[in-house]
Parts: sequence; structure tokens; C-alpha cells
Amino acid sequence: MSIHIASSIPLMVEKKLTDMVKPSKHIPQQTLSLSTLDNDPYNEVIYKACYVFKSKNVVDDDNRPELLLREALSDLLVYYYPLSGSLKRQESDRKLQLSCGHDGGGVPFTVATANVELSSLKNQENIDSDTALMFLPELHVDNDGYRPFALQVTKFECGGFILGMAMSHAMCDGYGEGHIMCALTELANGKKKPMVTPVWERERLVGKPEDDQPPFVPGDDTAASPYLPTDDWVTEKINIRADSIRRLKEATLKECDFSNETITTFEVLGAYLWKSRVKALNLDRDGVTVLGLSVGIRNVVDPPLPDGYYGNAYIDMYVPLTAREVEEFTISDIVKLIKEAKRKGHDKDYLQEELANTEKIIKMNLKIKGKKDGLFCLTDWRNIGIFGSMDFGWNEPVNIVPVVPSETARTVNMFMRPSRLEPDMVGGVQIVVTLPRIAMLKFKEEMKALQ
Repeated sequence: MSIHIASSIPLMVEKKLTDMVKPSKHIPQQTLSLSTLDNDPYNEVIYKACYVFKSKNVVDDDNRPELLLREALSDLLVYYYPLSGSLKRQESDRKLQLSCGHDGGGVPFTVATANVELSSLKNQENIDSDTALMFLPELHVDNDGYRPFALQVTKFECGGFILGMAMSHAMCDGYGEGHIMCALTELANGKKKPMVTPVWERERLVGKPEDDQPPFVPGDDTAASPYLPTDDWVTEKINIRADSIRRLKEATLKECDFSNETITTFEVLGAYLWKSRVKALNLDRDGVTVLGLSVGIRNVVDPPLPDGYYGNAYIDMYVPLTAREVEEFTISDIVKLIKEAKRKGHDKDYLQEELANTEKIIKMNLKIKGKKDGLFCLTDWRNIGIFGSMDFGWNEPVNIVPVVPSETARTVNMFMRPSRLEPDMVGGVQIVVTLPRIAMLKFKEEMKALQ
């Protein structure tokens, strides 16, 4: 693996120790069921993230974050005990089951060291995915059962470190992951218990399949791109400054009167990215392209889900248009469609329909068939890790770097908060996008036009 660093010393990471951290108190043996949204096969993937912490401002002989985090993890598993269990999808009904306490439980915890200083990474504010993998624990979906959560602490010579996290998406969404990581650092900072008490309650989001309704499989056989299939994919992280977003919003408001409605950064950038991606991929103009976006349903459930609910609490909404329509529609036209999809996702009856549809997809083991060239999904990670302070002696993380499975990354654009190391990006957004190399050139031209 080729690793780019600023110094002439090649980066090497030595994984010294991996052990199973168990809950600090006894957890009774139990088997837990998950919600329909957790059981969605599309959610049974491993998401990973690096939390980058710079060295302390003061000299400290006891610079051992791994000891604090290991003890905090043990205490965390008393509250979030399902994280110490084992996940397995049953053959009988294709549902996931979580076994806790049967083997004592535990979370894989790895300690590693790097042979350089954190500042020697070429772009510690923009770490590429290949480099990030060195700082992340190994965790894989396994038909025989697997751990849903793992951590790795990689220490650098300067005293800085990277906290790497791997999590099965079946256990939680970004909101839940954010609360879990904040709870971990709260405990590492000496708190007696997490500020938000976690609750399971997965039975509240279980659907009832309707036998007379055929299932809907999103993104099935979309418009074709001449650049696909290919093995030559590239991932770019593109910064969009606050003033560029402001100008795009102002131009959109001039196109259409949204009355008293606010247009959000997610909506206007999502519309612009969709148009840019369709152009970059040179999609068949008469073929269908589908925009997918996640809509939170925490407050759609009656009564609303409590703050401590950390399971998946969103549904995917889809906006289908021909590639020709995406090119010809204005940004405001597409923003209206995004708003309409979000409103539909917040309807209680629609939520029940979606849960029923997902139950049928699980039961029938359905997959997306045909081309996925025109499938384009947006996900917003800007709130990950900001549900409370993560400062447990090393200040807040200067950067959070997500790493998603390569197959997922090819259809997903992620909205990220810019690194704290880039003060000129305050109020801006970092976009993580993966495209065929030839299409990325055109896509970046479209992004430059936004600047």
C-alpha cells in the first residue's frame, strides 16, 4: 500500500495488542431482536471512522489515552451492553439476532503505534481512505456471527493519536453512533454515567408485511453510463465554502418563491450535486436516474423516539427523473422535489408502508438488479460526533474521517463538516464523492463553477 506522508520516512503502523474488553459489570444472558430498519440487508455493512486528536498542549508523562479509553469502554458496555454481543442473521426468517452475555461478550480493542508524528501525514485534515484503513480495527460481516463494534487507538510519536471505530450499520445510524462515541469520551473524562441514557426499544419500528402489495426495490436498472462498469474508481474530498453555499441559495431563491420555507444547505447542494453527477457520468438522457436521501423519522413515531434510542431511525426516500429532466430542471425545481420527498417521509402512514415494504424485501431476499449507474444517494454526516464534548484531555478531535465500504461509496455522496485545521472553511461543507476517474474530471469542473 502506497502511503503519502510529508516526511521521507514511510509510515508504518504496528498493531501491538488486540483484546476483548468486557462490560465492567455482569450482563445476563439474553437474545435481542432488532427493528425492521436494522434488519434491512442494505444496512448490514460495516461503517468506519477515524477521530483525529492532536497532542496535548502541555507536557504530560502519562500520555496514555488507550488506558483511559479501555476503562471507559468497559464501563460504556454496562449501558450499551448490546455492543458487546454477537450478531447473526437467522436462516429461518432472515432476521438478525443479537446474543448478549452468552460468551461473556466483549468488544475487540486494538492498541497500535505509528512511527511518525501526526503532523507528518500529508493531509491530516484530509486523510485518504487507504491511509485511514491503517488506523481502523478489522471487523467483517460473517454468516456464523460477528461482533458489531470494535475500536483501535493508534498513537503517534508526537503524543497525538487516532481513535478508529468500526460499527455494523445494523446496530445504529449516524445519530446513534454519535451518541455512543460521545458517551465513551464522557466516561473517559471521568463522568460516572453517559449524559444520555440509552434505550433499546427496537420493537417500536417493526413492520407488518402486506401480502397484496408487491415490494418496491429502489434503484432497479437505472440509466447507463458509458464509463461503467470500470475498475478505475477515485475518491475525492471537495471543500465548498460558506460564501459559495450562500450564493447558491440566493440564486435558487431568485428562481422560485419558496414563500416562508427555508431552503437548506443539504437541499441546494444535493440538487447541484445530482446535476453535476449526471453530467459527469454522461448518463443516457432517456434513462432514469434516482436520487436517494435519508429522512429522519424519530419524531414521526408516536410517541416520538427518546433521545437515547440509538437504532436506525431513518428511511430512504427516492426521487426518480430522467437524466434529461435532471439536466433541464433548475436547482429550485429539484429542491422542490427533495422537499416533497422529505414531507412524504414524515407522514406516519407512509412510514408504516415503508416498514411493511422492507419486511417483504427481507423475507423475499430481494436485491437491486440491473444497472446502478444512475443511482445517487446523499447522506449527511455533519452531525456525527457533535452530540456533546469529546474532549477527555486532548481537546476536541481536529478531524473526523469516514470510511465506507467501496461498493457503497460508489453510489453515495457524504456531507461532512470540514476539519478544524481549516479555519477558512467555517460554515462550509466537505463533500466526499467516488466516481470513475474519467467522470471525476468533469465532476470537479462542475464543482469549480460553484466556487
